[in-house]
Amino acid sequence: MDDWTYCVQTLPKVSRTFALNISVLRGEFHRSILTAYLFCRTVDTVEDAAKLDPKIKARLLMEFSRLIEDRDYREKNLAAWIGECTAVDGTPNDLDLLHQVLRVFNVFDSLPKNHQDQIIPSVSKMAKGMAFFQSRFQFGEITPLKNIQDLEEYCYFVAGVVGEMLCNLFFQKLPHLSETARNTMRQNAVSFGLGLQMTNISKDIIADRDRGWSYIPRSIISEKGLTIDEFHSGTSMDKNLQILEGLLSKTNGHLHDALKFTLAIPRTEMALRLFCIWPLWMAVKTVAVLHNNPELLNSNAQVKISRSTVKRILFGTPFIAWSNNLLKYSFANIINDSAFQNPPAFDLEGLKSRLEKIALDTVNPIT
Repeated sequence: MDDWTYCVQTLPKVSRTFALNISVLRGEFHRSILTAYLFCRTVDTVEDAAKLDPKIKARLLMEFSRLIEDRDYREKNLAAWIGECTAVDGTPNDLDLLHQVLRVFNVFDSLPKNHQDQIIPSVSKMAKGMAFFQSRFQFGEITPLKNIQDLEEYCYFVAGVVGEMLCNLFFQKLPHLSETARNTMRQNAVSFGLGLQMTNISKDIIADRDRGWSYIPRSIISEKGLTIDEFHSGTSMDKNLQILEGLLSKTNGHLHDALKFTLAIPRTEMALRLFCIWPLWMAVKTVAVLHNNPELLNSNAQVKISRSTVKRILFGTPFIAWSNNLLKYSFANIINDSAFQNPPAFDLEGLKSRLEKIALDTVNPIT
């Protein structure tokens, strides 16, 4: 099997959702997006390792950032990095990708340079940002994020950078895009990534807790008069639901921004629109399922949308993807609740200002 075939066959094994929307792309753009996503899954696998000391994760992540930034360094050191990754735990498919990442790099090296130039800084920043947060975590105990700002910064490194990368890749494919559309996409790209990530955080609260993680900030738990232990033990279901609803409200705001990003793509670019529409519609449908749903906090069974819902999205949205008005109407009717119609605005400039103060290159994963 050649390296590209391996990458194509591996994608649906590590992400069924993104395998769907990436499949609508064609040519070098398809190769670039697919390769970039496999790099993201690779660093995700290191970060998600439940049995690995966070300091070891941080070291592996910082090393990966150097491997993708420096091709000469990679050619000399990638094999050693893969060898160290034998300590990483995870699903068989994720681990296979981790151990076969040389194949992904081989495809990556064949991509157009203007595509590589968008992928390298984003994946490197993702790895460094993950390392920064892992260096703060304590092995064997729940280490919550401090506040909403902390949550935004974490989500930026694991998903917001992906939004930026995709935006920049779109610009390579759409050289004649109007400056108005470019500005709209730039302003909402990070929020698109945050919306998808916060959807995942909301639906995985119990699963994350069982693995010793918590992405629900300490501050919003304390605001409801609960301790971290009380929140995770379900002492007050009413307060837990209030915390979840507050998180869903912010998530919904980001998803509204994602719609703005999508509508800025020219209507003639159907593949690019569907690439954005499918994960966005699935996220909004998931938020609708989570809204006022106590089952999320009663069981470690994952709350997710049904296969039939996914099929309706895949088969129905191509008929409306050409129309901004129809897309807006469809989006607004997924969550028909007045409480979700005016979501809080996202302060992108505030986030950027805070990110500038984080010295990623000084992360010390050993001490």
